[in-house]
Amino acid sequence: MIAFLVAFGVRAEARGWPTPAAGPTMTGDPELIFTFDDGPNKDLTPLVLDTLAKHKVKAVFFLVGQMAAQQTSPAILERMLAEGHIIANHTMTHQDLCRVKDPERAAREIDEGKAAIETASGWHVTWFRTPYGVRCDRLDQMLGERSITHFHWDLDPQEWRHNNKKKTLAYVTKQIGRMTGRNVLLMHDIKKATVDALPEILAFIEAENARRKETRRRRIRILQSWEIAVEQLPPGTIDWMFSVVPSRQGVVDAIASVLP
Repeated sequence: MIAFLVAFGVRAEARGWPTPAAGPTMTGDPELIFTFDDGPNKDLTPLVLDTLAKHKVKAVFFLVGQMAAQQTSPAILERMLAEGHIIANHTMTHQDLCRVKDPERAAREIDEGKAAIETASGWHVTWFRTPYGVRCDRLDQMLGERSITHFHWDLDPQEWRHNNKKKTLAYVTKQIGRMTGRNVLLMHDIKKATVDALPEILAFIEAENARRKETRRRRIRILQSWEIAVEQLPPGTIDWMFSVVPSRQGVVDAIASVLP
């Protein structure tokens, strides 16, 4: 599914990333994918992880290489992986790759970010999100040369800009309440507004689903990060795994062992 995220337009004004960012809903339910950018942060990221664990949500964390390289980060990354989240590359120093004049420097942002995250985590990283969601011909070429596709988003509460819990909560709950397809939510685990709003966002989803059950409306389905990864496996792979692995948990563990 992520393979559909890159489209090669011909007009400069149409160079945004296609939406829905992760394709259409596969269940018919409104589907929501939680993603977090710019971490890890030694103080705030663990609080985000606490909330996700409480609500049994598996997210995608797009990490900045220089943040991952900090002394306190390996333990946080180890926890992310142990709790079933996916870690991904968000460049080395969070530069706008379409404004960096030196193409070699822009390429190093991608490569060094990946290397720093892999060194800190011990895991192979393949998923990527460009800072600011920028797109240009040069970036398309760099990603193509590395067989990387961009993982964009659909919902952005802008808490990275205003860092206001009330605004964040109001935007996200409004958008979630009326969504019909699949949506990727962008948040930032280095912002206090994210830490404060996240528990209330998840509580809103639980309460809204209870109301929808009573009125027989489709529930809001939180799509786990590993489910996105599974969609990229060749057809029939999961059925084959269930035929050879003795338990459902064994299949989940096997999938988790090869996630990026």
